[in-house]
Amino acid sequence: MTALPAELLQAVATPGGGRIALVLGAGCSVEPPTSVPVSRNCALEIHRRLVADGILQEGDCPNPYDLSLVADAVFSKRHSQRDVVERFRDQYDLKTAPPNDGYKIAAAMLCEGVITSVVTLNFDLAISHAVVDLGVGLIVGIVEGPYDLPKQRNVNVYYLHRNVNATDVETWVLRTAILQEDWKRHWQAIIATKVLVAPVVVFAGLGTPVAVLVESTKLLREALPQTTKLYQVDPGEYANSKFFEALQIDPSAYIQRGWCQLMEELSERLSTEHIAQLQRAVGQKTIQDHLQTEDVSSLLNRLGSLGIVTFGKIRALWLLHDRPYRRVDADGLSLIADLLLALGTIMRVSGTAAVILEDGHIEFRYQDRIVAGFLIASGCGHRGKAAVEAAVESRRGRYRTLPDPPRAVFVGGTADIWTTQPTSPRDIVQGELKAEDIITGPTSLPLHHITELRSNPDLIRKLVPLPVTQEVR
Repeated sequence: MTALPAELLQAVATPGGGRIALVLGAGCSVEPPTSVPVSRNCALEIHRRLVADGILQEGDCPNPYDLSLVADAVFSKRHSQRDVVERFRDQYDLKTAPPNDGYKIAAAMLCEGVITSVVTLNFDLAISHAVVDLGVGLIVGIVEGPYDLPKQRNVNVYYLHRNVNATDVETWVLRTAILQEDWKRHWQAIIATKVLVAPVVVFAGLGTPVAVLVESTKLLREALPQTTKLYQVDPGEYANSKFFEALQIDPSAYIQRGWCQLMEELSERLSTEHIAQLQRAVGQKTIQDHLQTEDVSSLLNRLGSLGIVTFGKIRALWLLHDRPYRRVDADGLSLIADLLLALGTIMRVSGTAAVILEDGHIEFRYQDRIVAGFLIASGCGHRGKAAVEAAVESRRGRYRTLPDPPRAVFVGGTADIWTTQPTSPRDIVQGELKAEDIITGPTSLPLHHITELRSNPDLIRKLVPLPVTQEVR
């Protein structure tokens, strides 16, 4: 398989972002767990039900594989498309469709500003659910129809054909007649001036050549400036794609990929850039704070391997963010660099290896044996000890069921300095457990400031002790 075009990878990694717009078709929602069938399968099933219910007769629709033509046939008989919309809505999981990995990555890239707009031609809400799951709705605008245009933000998701939330079934863009009117009255100006100004536009997962989708593609193509770099991404051969014909692009701009695979590869390029920025932040923090140089390469490699979505969630946890995902910024990278350097110090002094787990907590291991687990947190320069402790305790429940739950918290970036050494609970230092602690763990986790750890190697060895090896007799 050929690599993604260099221009596309460059657009992902360019500082400042905002260089890519996505236009998404039904093929993006086919991949699990979203799992909405391709348009032709939906059309055949809806047509079958319409015939069985007596709404249509065999032969009324010239092509039952085309959902637009099925809607046209029903409209010509009933002067409404309600029968199609109701069966479409009732048959398939459009409202609660879970986002697949491609949608999750797209939501993260919108939050990061790498993608400036997503135009979806689908009726399911998977992309909206991805935005909600990451908690980035205050950053990413959701425009479900022309009536939502006042809600636009700097980055947005546009439902060009409406979606399952549209209560007026006649506004669902299933027929080309509706599309033409909608485009001229509402969408043409905003799409041309807000969405398609991105230097790179990627059409992905367009799928089955439904009449209204092909027409939408043509309208979008006509609105594109001549200077725009245009790509089409679909798993099939370009010679068999009606959309390829409608887009009028060179075969070199056709990328044979599935939706999730495309987004995974783009996210890998962005992740490489994020880790490079974090590595620079580590170097700057070392110099600025006159810290000992620490080897944190294994930690950087681990964060890079987790992908942009998981790394964003870890940033949110470590920086005590109030949303599930925290986007990259210079201040956040500096704070995380400080935490990584502290982990590097602990590894060096204790002789262990630190492993960052996907849930954000840290395991220190010696020869593949877990020595101890810890949480890490930053006060982000404005939280004091009490605020950090409260934030950590509010999230502690997610770790209670682990076989070896975290035993303490390493804290940096606080507004106040802990001049006195925190007293660890007796159940950690002396091994004396109360009855209720056996079930739920200690009532609160002890906090250890990373400044204190750096100045007290004995404390590090006490918290992260190497396993005692028995001599062979």
